[in-house]
Amino acid sequence: MLLASGVAVATLGCAERGTDPPRIEISEKSASRIHSERNSIRIATINMWGVSVLGFDWAEDIDERFAALTRRVGKNRSDLDIVLVQEAWKDGARRAFLDDREVASQFPYRIDAVEHPGGSGLVLLSALPIEETRFLRFESQGNCWKFWEADCIGGKGVLAARVRFGSQFIWVANTHLIACYSASLDSEQSCDESDDNGEYRAAQLKELRAFLDPFSKQTPILVGGDFNFRRTSRYYRFMSSPDAPPRPDEAVSGTQREGSVGWAEVGERETVSDRIDYVWSRGSDRRRWHARFPAERIMTSDVDLISGRTVPLSDHPALVYELCLLDEADATDQCPRLTPDSRLRPRGVPSVSGASPRATDEPG
Repeated sequence: MLLASGVAVATLGCAERGTDPPRIEISEKSASRIHSERNSIRIATINMWGVSVLGFDWAEDIDERFAALTRRVGKNRSDLDIVLVQEAWKDGARRAFLDDREVASQFPYRIDAVEHPGGSGLVLLSALPIEETRFLRFESQGNCWKFWEADCIGGKGVLAARVRFGSQFIWVANTHLIACYSASLDSEQSCDESDDNGEYRAAQLKELRAFLDPFSKQTPILVGGDFNFRRTSRYYRFMSSPDAPPRPDEAVSGTQREGSVGWAEVGERETVSDRIDYVWSRGSDRRRWHARFPAERIMTSDVDLISGRTVPLSDHPALVYELCLLDEADATDQCPRLTPDSRLRPRGVPSVSGASPRATDEPG
């Protein structure tokens, strides 16, 4: 029986899914945020551990954790412009989140790549107008017969959206790479040394770079999500080096050829060196991204379950980044100072001189 179930999961889970551009869901009364007076953006990313396969939950307390995410995003995080969610595979929990009235009001532009073109587990919410979408389904999906790992079943890929940012456009992408199941808690290098999925992750990084790199020739771009490698991993340089895979001299030393650039991790935090969730940036010929603050953990309160237990919102941290666009000619390498009128704040709340740009998270 177990063997038959495994065959069904591997076969059905790896069935061909679409690659059409995802649909943009737009609230009827959308009042998206205007960025005409500033060049800053706040983007959050969270892997919600919402693994559900063929109607069976492979993660714990998905519905109640997604309900808590809904309350926190809908009521308490109106300072965010973009929210990237990974592992949103459970249909009921995900749709309740996306269809929530307050979430839809805060983020009138939403993309559900799980529903269409299918699989991936990726969701993108935006307070800014989304003009266009693209989707890349990784050709390298992993070993589907190892169904207990669920990666191949998920149909992973890259979801990209062209977003209006004041008078200009930017690209924002969401992704989730294949996981490492060979990690030893005693070694940060174990996923490089003994990871059966390493070749698939390397192939996915090559596909991601080939898909996203051309966008940056004309438009600044950000990509966030769960990359499933640490900063000390060799896979980190698949992003930071000009080429993927990096050339031998770049792979060893981290040096780059003159006039060539890779992607830059933004909002780096030295206190979370073991993190596998990132936002990466790549500027255009004329502009580049710069982090105003290090990445900040948000929505850290535990979730109160009906049973009386409390659990974390997810097995990954929720991270928020505040970024600005700088001209290449700007030698200061600093974001412009926020004024009271341009400070990021919940929509509809009057500006207060000296007020913090960060919203608080209520337990939920």
